Amino acid sequence: MHCKTCSNTELEVDNMLGISYCSACGTVNDDGMVVSTLEFTKNKELCGQLVSMKDNFTRMGDKLVLVGNHYVENSIKTICTSLGLSGEQATSAFRWYKLSLQHNLTKGRSIFYTISACIYIVCRQEATPHMLMDFSVLLKIDVFKIGKIFLKIVKLLDVNVPLVDPSLYINRFFKKLDFKNEKILNLALKLLSRMKRDWIVVGRRPNNICGAVLLIASRVYGEERSISEIARTVHVSVITINKRLEELSKTKTANLSLHDFYNVWIEVEDDPPCYKMQTIIEEGMITPDEEDSCLKDTFKENKTNIPTNKYVAEEKIPVDEESLDEFILSNEESKNREKIWEEMYGDFLKEKAERKSKQPHVFRKKKSKKKHATVQHAIDHLCKEKKLTNKINYAMLKKALE
Repeated sequence: MHCKTCSNTELEVDNMLGISYCSACGTVNDDGMVVSTLEFTKNKELCGQLVSMKDNFTRMGDKLVLVGNHYVENSIKTICTSLGLSGEQATSAFRWYKLSLQHNLTKGRSIFYTISACIYIVCRQEATPHMLMDFSVLLKIDVFKIGKIFLKIVKLLDVNVPLVDPSLYINRFFKKLDFKNEKILNLALKLLSRMKRDWIVVGRRPNNICGAVLLIASRVYGEERSISEIARTVHVSVITINKRLEELSKTKTANLSLHDFYNVWIEVEDDPPCYKMQTIIEEGMITPDEEDSCLKDTFKENKTNIPTNKYVAEEKIPVDEESLDEFILSNEESKNREKIWEEMYGDFLKEKAERKSKQPHVFRKKKSKKKHATVQHAIDHLCKEKKLTNKINYAMLKKALE
């Protein structure tokens, strides 16, 4: 800091008056300093203005935007209370919301998507057993949109979000499935640690890993739950759980008995499942076409149809001509079908005809498409029938074309 008049660097500050002045020439360089002391006038009025500790406004370009929205803050607290989160976590989520507001991440969508993403960031940072599906079920909103906004906030604000540990959710799903034996929980956690060692957990969603280990543990201790019930509880499909079980069956752990599994720890790690499949293809034990056929057979067994394209070429299937007669109705059968159809939809057709008869018929003027011989004829027709604007002098336009 230096003086504006004499460029002297020795400036003195008067905190009582809230000014800074030059010690050499006496020029006041700043008279709008913020002071922390309270002063009162003779009329017992406060000098100056109290500044709130809360950041009620934030600057976005040339505008000041209100970020201390009580509706948003109360909504975050309500959601956190419903999910069993503390007040400190709700405050942290509101801070993330204010940061996302400064980067225009709340525009063009419902506010609950952004709120859910901000709360989920806090859940990931503090390692609480909450998933995006919890927000979707609670607020009745799309889980994929929440995930998309969550990734946007993390990428734009450069948030350090730790990876999800599936062991956080084991206890939660254990209680939801109403297991009584605590040994199931211990075995599930031990299986999970072994799957981490064998690279099965990396790159997978934690809920399908939890579903697979709980299914195995429940069958070992005789407190069995069906695979569809477990899939419904952990919010995944039956195919995904079967895939995790298949990957676990290809490891060395699958060959151990229950006693050996508890007492023997295999030091050797297995290769990741994707690396195993690539090795099999490179060695020629299975071709890519065979791999595709295996996947198709798996989907056929589960009666799952996946549309690959909007227009798919129809395959010519040989059909017995004699069996075609069974699909063709006789005259009596077709009349019976017609009677049944009229009984079901006859009233609707009558109401539709009545509504159509009551609607006034609108006569529209037919547009005549005339072919003009010259440009001048076309301009004359435009001036007579279609006067587009009053800002054009049509008389001068005719003279220009003559």
